[in-house]
Amino acid sequence: MIRSVQFEKIGDTPTLPGFSLAASGVTGDQSRLFLFVEESGRQAVFESDHGGIGSFPRARRDGSKRFRLLMESTGSVQSIDLPPLDLAFPKVDMFLDGRLLLAATRCNWRAAADYDLNGIIFDPRTGQANRVLFGDGISDLQIDERGRIWIAYFDEGVFGNYGWGHPGAAPVGQAGLVCFSALGEKIWEFPNDAGPAIYDCCALNVTGAEAAIVSYPDFPICRIDAEFQLTSKRTKLRGCHAFAMSEAEILFAGQYGDPPDVACIGRWDREGMIPVRRARLLMPDGSARPPGRLQGRGKHLYHFGEDGIYRATVS
Repeated sequence: MIRSVQFEKIGDTPTLPGFSLAASGVTGDQSRLFLFVEESGRQAVFESDHGGIGSFPRARRDGSKRFRLLMESTGSVQSIDLPPLDLAFPKVDMFLDGRLLLAATRCNWRAAADYDLNGIIFDPRTGQANRVLFGDGISDLQIDERGRIWIAYFDEGVFGNYGWGHPGAAPVGQAGLVCFSALGEKIWEFPNDAGPAIYDCCALNVTGAEAAIVSYPDFPICRIDAEFQLTSKRTKLRGCHAFAMSEAEILFAGQYGDPPDVACIGRWDREGMIPVRRARLLMPDGSARPPGRLQGRGKHLYHFGEDGIYRATVS
């Protein structure tokens, strides 16, 4: 029998007059973040360059635009105005002390001392925005309770593109998973002797002071504790875009070729291999989960849809 996992609606997708939604996310304390860009910058935020072998997202925009962040938590809404920024395809999270972390997904290398600083740490109390280097090919970023920044990279960030690796410096994300300090300094990266190499860190889940990932090509799940000790187990997954996990269960979503309502559930209670079985993701009314962005934080899997924000929880 296929198990069903039902989402609950936890909020509406906000709107902001004169602005368009550019990014969304969930913090470690389960606050919801919505990053907006002024309406005139909406198209430029998601603009790609066409030519050669295909279409590639821009690393940065021509000119800066105004951004505003809405943070929702336990019935309250906080609005934060940011300085004009040149971000494209942004990611967002928030430190426990209220500072904001933003990053552009792509990052150009042009010369040894000429590359994009695609990360921004912004302090709303002082208005200071510090630019840092996070590198190209960011698939996800999340902050832990110690203020450390965990960044997962997709294949181009691992093997190099946008000048990195060929002809430029080694990609910042060549290990697939990197941990940075609260100031944006690299303090750890996934070791190359820890087992199968990461070609694409396709799913990240940070909770407390720990992180967990699922990576291509073999899709093991690896837990990294607060002191960077690794525990890795194999799965028989064919992909994963997001997952939620408790001490007992893991809910994997986004296998290649699966419709949006199909997932897998695994358990931690076996040595070496995580056994998984099929599950269905259902909305509150019992209908199949429609397309939408997923994010895992701790034991919660969040669905960001046009009609609202939903949350499913593993036991």
